[in-house]
Parts: sequence; structure tokens; C-alpha cells
Amino acid sequence: MNNIDTPTGQSEKLNTKSWLLFFIFFILVLIFVIYYFNEIKKDLLLLKKVNFYWLILAIIAQILTYFFTAIIYRLLIRACKLKQMPRLSDVFEASIIAQFFNQVIPGAQLSGNTFIFNFLIKLRIGAVQVVSLILTELLTFYAAMEITTLLLLSACLSIYKVPNAFEITLGAGAVVYLVFGFLVALAGRKKFLNILYGKITKIKIIKKWFQNINNSINKSKVSNNDIQLPVFLKRNKKPVAEAFTCQIFVIASDALTIYALFNGLGITVSPYTILLGLVSTKIISTLPFLPGALILYESSMSFFFVSLGVPLGPAIMITLLYRLLSFWFPIPVGLFLYRRWLQRPAVPFNSPTSRIT
Repeated sequence: MNNIDTPTGQSEKLNTKSWLLFFIFFILVLIFVIYYFNEIKKDLLLLKKVNFYWLILAIIAQILTYFFTAIIYRLLIRACKLKQMPRLSDVFEASIIAQFFNQVIPGAQLSGNTFIFNFLIKLRIGAVQVVSLILTELLTFYAAMEITTLLLLSACLSIYKVPNAFEITLGAGAVVYLVFGFLVALAGRKKFLNILYGKITKIKIIKKWFQNINNSINKSKVSNNDIQLPVFLKRNKKPVAEAFTCQIFVIASDALTIYALFNGLGITVSPYTILLGLVSTKIISTLPFLPGALILYESSMSFFFVSLGVPLGPAIMITLLYRLLSFWFPIPVGLFLYRRWLQRPAVPFNSPTSRIT
């Protein structure tokens, strides 16, 4: 018998494939970092100007964004009634890896959701449940952004005097998040994944890996009618509500990061200004053309802070520091964690799973 058919041979084949995937992404990240090396170097030098204690708070606040994201997924995973729940630390690592994919691969966060799909499949959760879970996470995210955007828009129209650019941006954002949420709510099982991963597979260098997802779906013999998102939402109201609350905490932690950086540089800026600038930037970057919305994100955030009265120099400095913590630092960490994740044993797709609850 050929060694490749034996358990040892299969293990060696898996390890070879894991190393190949890791090598490909390492090269991608290396090229990515070299290309933007001068920008990273400048950002690192800026750290010396930030008060140490405020910098620590900024770092903790940014870590909290991943912590709350991990809690969101764990709350929704619990609804799947697994015999053994994954550790919070494992889900925390998965949230960092997903962000790593979003940073280095263009695709409006589709690549991160693709990784989450694979991560959840490894937990012996059926494909139908995985899609319900991902759709629910997306819905809670859009709902949190919609509520935050509407509250800020109401404040702009009735309390705070701001340039018209903010009212236009927030109004457009409210429409965009509402449409996105509506589309996710209507998404069918196969149709959703075909759209989601069909776009990702256009990237040739990782096409084969993402196609494995579709192979798993086909093996599961799931039809479009099997997805029952409304049922999932109705029967799990409490964890869904808790997930929505955690999405608000993710936004708040992001804002706290910027608040700490401003204070670390001795600049007094109101929490409202910070939240308004952050949310407006996120709206502008919802349809990125570059990994992590590079350039678009930085220029938008700097523009919004300057429009709100922050001097140009500090606005640019804060933007670069924030992107250093939220964009550049997670890349090497995510690459390392992804390598570890690849070494974990794969779970057969047809392993026992529970039904949607």
C-alpha cells in the first residue's frame, strides 16, 4: 500500500500542505511589509512621543476588540449545543487570525469570514450551523453599526454643529448598513456562500484553499432551503442580544484606543469627536480597494478629525498610531497563530454534529 494512504502518510501530506500554505502567506506578508516598510518605520518612531501609561491603555483597548469578538463567536457557538465548547483563548486566537486575513488579502473582510468558516468546521459544527452562525454575527455587527450611526446622525442634526460632510457620510452609512443587514437576512445557504467565496477564489494564489470550503458544502448535501436563520435567531434571542451588546463594546474599545492615544500626546478631544471620526471612517472604508483599506482609511480618518477641529499634525499622527496598533501589529501575530492553527488535526466534515437550535 502507498504510504500516502496510511495514517502516517496522510499526516505527512497534511503537514506538507500546511507548510506550503504557511509559506505562501509568509511570502505575501513579507512582500506586504517590505512595500510599506517606510510607513511602518515612521509609525514606530511616533510611539516614542506617546505617554507610556496612555500607550499601554491604548494597546489594552485594542486587545479588547479581539476579546469581545471572541466572546461574540463563543456566545453563538454555545447555541450549537456542542458537547465540548472551545476555549475562549482558541476563539480569541481565531479572531486575530481572521483579522490577519482581512489585513493582507483584499476582499471587504470576506477572507476573514472564510477563515472563520474553516475554524468552525474544525469544531465539528455542521455547515448549516456554521453559516447560520456567521450570518448572525454579521447581522449583529450591522445592527450595532446601524444603531451607532443613527445615534451619531441624530446628535449631528439636533445637538452638535458639524460640517455637512458628516451628515452625508452618516446618512449614507445608515443606508448601507441597513441594506447589508437586509441582504444577509435574506441570504440563502448556497447562494450566500457562492457570492461570499466566489469573490475570494478570484485570487489565484489562494484559490485552491478556498475551494475546499465549497467541496465541504457539496459533501454535506445541503440545499438552499436548509438554512433557517430566522429560526436560529428566534430560538437564541439571549445569546444574539448578548452578541449585539459585545459588538457595541468592540466599537467602544476601538474608540477608547484613539482616546488613549490623544491623551498620550497631551491633546484633549471629546469622546463624541473621537467616536464620530471613527464611525465616519469605518463607513467610508466599507468598500475597500486595498488591503485593510490602506490609504483610504488613513486619509479619511485624518480628514474627519481635521474637520472636527483637530490640528492637521496631531490628526495625522493619531491616525498613524491607531493604524499601527489596529492594522500593522496584528499581522505578525496573526501569521504566527495561523501557522499554529494549520498544525492542529483536521476534523472530517461528515463527523457527528448537532442540529440547529
